[in-house]
Amino acid sequence: MITAIAFIFVFSILVFFHEFGHFIAAKASGVRVYKFAFGFGPRILGFTKNQTEYQICLIPLGGYVKMAGEMGQEGIKEASEEVPEEQRFDRKTLGIRALIVALGPFMNIVTAVVIFSIIFFTNGVPVVTNCISTVIENGPAEQAGILPGDKIIAINSTNMEDPNKIANTINKSSGEKLQITLDRAGEIIEVFVIPEYDESYKKGLIGITFEISVEKINIFSAFSKGLIATINIIKLIFTNTMEMITGKVPVEIAGPLGIAQMTGEAAKLGFLNLLYFTAILSIFIGLFNLLPIPILDGGHLLILAIEKLRGKPLEPEKINLMYLIGISLMVIIFIIATYKDILRIFIK
Repeated sequence: MITAIAFIFVFSILVFFHEFGHFIAAKASGVRVYKFAFGFGPRILGFTKNQTEYQICLIPLGGYVKMAGEMGQEGIKEASEEVPEEQRFDRKTLGIRALIVALGPFMNIVTAVVIFSIIFFTNGVPVVTNCISTVIENGPAEQAGILPGDKIIAINSTNMEDPNKIANTINKSSGEKLQITLDRAGEIIEVFVIPEYDESYKKGLIGITFEISVEKINIFSAFSKGLIATINIIKLIFTNTMEMITGKVPVEIAGPLGIAQMTGEAAKLGFLNLLYFTAILSIFIGLFNLLPIPILDGGHLLILAIEKLRGKPLEPEKINLMYLIGISLMVIIFIIATYKDILRIFIK
């Protein structure tokens, strides 16, 4: 039950903001939007305003925006009157059409930034301090008399309370005697430590860890950190994708079953973890939708790019063929992902 509720919650957020991106771009561009639907199946609630029908449907696993002149919708008439040329999607410039298509995936990225920002603003951010948390047994620090709770305030008589500078100084001083000044409950103590070179980490260590505290930040700092977190995850996704393509790491993909399982596991760890997972998944969906596969937004952008190069739109039969290929690719991806999900979930 937790998994099902969490999956619907997460998927609803991702789909809503994705479709909302298409919707606001179309409205801002003067395109007639017939319908903005959240979910599929029978309509539960809805109303019509400014020639657009807004509705919530029974099955909350999806949604769509239906526009006048949309690719694949040319023969559908949702209004009794003819739609003016300037209100048709297919009569807009290539730039405007590309913007309407691209704003869906872009909103998934924006959603991730917003979620991360909310998490950082409400919960604060972890900050490493200069206070020692643990001292490894028989390590250089313990042998020198350093205790948990001591604060490092200087090294070699140079004031140093930034944990990053402290760590860098120790790391590059393997085999050298360091004079470390400690603040132990208000008492200033001097000790001498010789960092030992660690082969695994390739640097000098003295066998300590620093305490981590949570620091509250303002909304502007939270947004900045949310943006940085999103950019870092995008970089990580690209790096991992390239490693899978080059064979450095095995190919790992997850389908609906796998995503549902991960969503349930995140929900069991608490609402904060579920939000964090939602942000990461939103980035994945945004990037995935930009793949140049027809039926995805990236495929639609590819068709627009071909139109730009040709100087005229593709013929309907060619577009239909591209969509058929795209659907076939998506079915293959779905089958492979589902197979891997079953192996992960049911075969231990």
